[in-house]
Amino acid sequence: MSARNQPTSRRTQTSDDLLKDSASGESGSPSNSSPFPDFAADAGPRLENVQRRAYLHSKGIKPNDQFQLDLLFPDTIGKRDDLRHIPNDYARSSLFTARNKREPRKTLMHQKLFHYNDHVTILYTGIELRAEDDELVWLQILKYGQKLALGEPFDFTVKDLVRDVGWSKNGRNYDRARECITRLKANEVLALNEKAYGKSGAISLIQNYTVINDADGKPNQYRVWIDPNLIFLFAGNTFTNHSWEIYRGLSPVARRLADHIESHKHPYPLDLETFKNMCGSTDSAMFSWRQTVRRACQEVQDAQIVKLAHLDQNDKISVITDARELGQTSQGRKLPGKRDE
Repeated sequence: MSARNQPTSRRTQTSDDLLKDSASGESGSPSNSSPFPDFAADAGPRLENVQRRAYLHSKGIKPNDQFQLDLLFPDTIGKRDDLRHIPNDYARSSLFTARNKREPRKTLMHQKLFHYNDHVTILYTGIELRAEDDELVWLQILKYGQKLALGEPFDFTVKDLVRDVGWSKNGRNYDRARECITRLKANEVLALNEKAYGKSGAISLIQNYTVINDADGKPNQYRVWIDPNLIFLFAGNTFTNHSWEIYRGLSPVARRLADHIESHKHPYPLDLETFKNMCGSTDSAMFSWRQTVRRACQEVQDAQIVKLAHLDQNDKISVITDARELGQTSQGRKLPGKRDE
């Protein structure tokens, strides 16, 4: 369903608004005060604001303009209805876990999440988010809003959402989608990237929403706002593009592996323990975890995300993304690696 812009008296925020709000401890309307005083309060907030503003300028984004993703990134977002997009700083973290669905979700407060990159820190408050459902729902909601400026409202129905994430249309999945929306609103994600924008500001993955109930009194028609601060995590093409038909059909662990692989041009071999931390897995039996990872490797290979993926005898996940590399490997030559920041 195409998102529709609705009449509103609310002025769309620009980065000037965001930078002023950050310095004053506010984050626009709706209210978005940070629960992380130790992380957000700083002796030099003006320098942080200058860093964020300079970062946008360096990526060709005018801080005074509105931030509309399909216009800022026409080739990868604007023209590609078959893709969904996730910021690299989220894709390489344990923001969306891949735990056993029978395991209760944790409630976290000011929790430092695992991140693949040492120069990136993410603090999270809220109910644990999972790759099996919350990640899919969030990526699809971003898709609905990409043709409007960040901060402008857009509409969709719960039935459209369930259809578009590839779930069967039934009451259980409608409730599941509603629960995802609630969790995506009731959280705070604060990112620090020392090599890019600095502090992102505290972001709720859904900044706000209103809803119209159906005849049975259940939420049906949603109007959603996405936080304009999210631009800092997209600026400079620092996001990963997933082929939606393929990505939504993967298991949660394979999806997390795809997040890692596709957020790098040339992925280095990934330690089994590192990947376990990225998934937030609590599987204490390494034999069981190895079997799970081997199945995930086979999934991403069968889905043609990579030419080859396997867990070697040294507990490293190695992938080959190019057919030419596959030929070189078969001839016994080592391939150069390049890590993309």
